[in-house]
Amino acid sequence: MNPEGHTHPKRPGKGRKRLLRFAIPVWRLALLVAAFLCVHQAHRWRVDKVEHGLDASWINEVKPWLPAADHFGEPEEDDLLTSVLDANDELLGWATQTFPEAAKVTGYAGASNLLVVLNPDRRVVGSVLLQSADTAGHVDKIKKDDSFFTQWNGRHAASLGVLEEADVVSGATLTSEAIARGMAGRFGAQDAAEWFPDVLTIEQVRSIFPKASGFEELELGVYQVSGGEGQLILRTSRAGVAVRGFQGPSDLIVGLENDEIVGVRMLGSRDNKPYILDVADELKFADPFVGQSTGGLLETGPAKRFVVSGASKTAHSVTESVLELVRRHDRTELATSFDWRLGVGLIWVLAGVTIGLTKLRAKRRVRLVFAVLSMALGGLWLGWMVAQDQWITWAKRGSLSGTGMAMLVLSASAILVPAIFGKNVYCAHLCPHGAAQTLLGATHKRRFAPPGKLHRMLVTVPWLGLIALWGLALAGSSFSATYAEPFEVWSAGFFALMPTLIFGVGLVSAAFLPQAYCHYGCPTGALLKFLTHSPSRWTRRDSIAATLVGLAWVFVLCS
Repeated sequence: MNPEGHTHPKRPGKGRKRLLRFAIPVWRLALLVAAFLCVHQAHRWRVDKVEHGLDASWINEVKPWLPAADHFGEPEEDDLLTSVLDANDELLGWATQTFPEAAKVTGYAGASNLLVVLNPDRRVVGSVLLQSADTAGHVDKIKKDDSFFTQWNGRHAASLGVLEEADVVSGATLTSEAIARGMAGRFGAQDAAEWFPDVLTIEQVRSIFPKASGFEELELGVYQVSGGEGQLILRTSRAGVAVRGFQGPSDLIVGLENDEIVGVRMLGSRDNKPYILDVADELKFADPFVGQSTGGLLETGPAKRFVVSGASKTAHSVTESVLELVRRHDRTELATSFDWRLGVGLIWVLAGVTIGLTKLRAKRRVRLVFAVLSMALGGLWLGWMVAQDQWITWAKRGSLSGTGMAMLVLSASAILVPAIFGKNVYCAHLCPHGAAQTLLGATHKRRFAPPGKLHRMLVTVPWLGLIALWGLALAGSSFSATYAEPFEVWSAGFFALMPTLIFGVGLVSAAFLPQAYCHYGCPTGALLKFLTHSPSRWTRRDSIAATLVGLAWVFVLCS
């Protein structure tokens, strides 16, 4: 009580402050998890609904080929196709989607669903991409290639269930090939989701052991060769070894004779053809693994480095595949071979977190030098960035399975570090796009500060963008969050107009307006700011976030 008899508000004690400092971040992380689960549940229910028939709204997608189409009929129990009817219930043709079979066929980053339209005689007249979980840049290239969608025109439904070489789109090989395999799978092709389903042949075995008279599979990926003592063939695709090259893994066989490598051959690959041809020839005529024991290979690595000019990443993936295949066969507990590229990236992330949590962040020279490193290493070389497109994809999938170590570590540094320590180290030090803005800002001494009213309006843009992107995902929109952020430009180039404009305008503005895109445009930055905002106090942002997530769950449960 003060001298005038008034009481002051009671300040929270240290114990309560510590409790709030723990509880508020946990609450915000829990709210984020609830949002992820909400989007996943909505997506799961939507997929389940789609898998059991054609959505009525898709009738508009049919009209370019069947203009009088009015509605779909009821699908017959054992028929792959659904009738397309006019207003008088007269049959115009047939339609089907490639899901659920195509849902198991992953392209570069996800599955794609195709709507196939057929005439009354059940011959294909056209097809259109309904949705895709693949990267926006690859999908965009396919949509612009009309010849890709017309390759099935004129074919009868009975002839579509065959796995054969399809016409693919250059620059989007994996995505377009996956769509084609999804088509074949929908019409009955077996093993469409497996990229190397062909059985091993005696000719392939003889490419390593010329005198082989036969072979027998002892266990998955391990074959005993007849006609020689102690001869084995190991196969990557059967053993579950799938090390990605430039665009995908390769199917390899390794010949062993009394635990000594006598040959490595490439049976197939999802990588680019020019690369795999060079690598396959190099394996055949200058095999770098021949003569090494399995123990020596695992202990010291290949005796000579396997390098193919112009196809270094594919060659590296072959080396890693052989090492992993031999390791699994050897049944040893040797440590996993070290990926130096991943190692350099992890050191970079650790350095950024260290700077962000220590007094080093106050040293201007340290910040600028590390900004150069983040832009060159994280952006231009590694292409490591977190973005809403990644997180929304994880939410829809409901799992982190298949996610690389790089993205897991980077996302953890972006989400968990702010929640635990109250420091947004990712935006401040690790984000290559933020680093580029920092360096551009350092080149100009004269800086523009927007008027207060304009500033208050602009700072709401990232929050509105964040809400819009997650709202679209919740509603099942096919709009890719990749288009709303500039990050994929760093790794995929100027693949689309919108991210290119955001990229260019944001960087140019940063020369005059400090961290222009970070403050006034970045939805990912807005989410990370929410995690660091007033870490020991409930704020209006918490109330708004809780309300929005609650309304989202009401929408999902009532849909």
